[in-house]
Amino acid sequence: MFWFIAAFAIASVVFIITPEKVSSHQDSKPSAVDKLSQHSLVILPILVLSWLIIAIASAPVTHFAGTAIGFVLTSCAIALPSTHKYIALLASLTFASLLIELALYL
Repeated sequence: MFWFIAAFAIASVVFIITPEKVSSHQDSKPSAVDKLSQHSLVILPILVLSWLIIAIASAPVTHFAGTAIGFVLTSCAIALPSTHKYIALLASLTFASLLIELALYL
């Protein structure tokens, strides 16, 4: 549980400290390589999410399936800059499902 609290504290500090715009120079027409590099961070979370959905569909659903999906969706929201406004919502839903499932587990 300590790792979760530490990760939440570190993510909060990084979110507060990180500037909204890193560079002031904006290209009028981004190249295809720039577009690909912006979306390359989301490839791994999408692959993990696909694998997770297939694993859940092929096996009996456990109590921790919702939390696992929440963690992966939070990482997808972190990877795409256009979805950063949903990070707090997804993280709080993941935390709530984690608390509920831990209460069911105990």
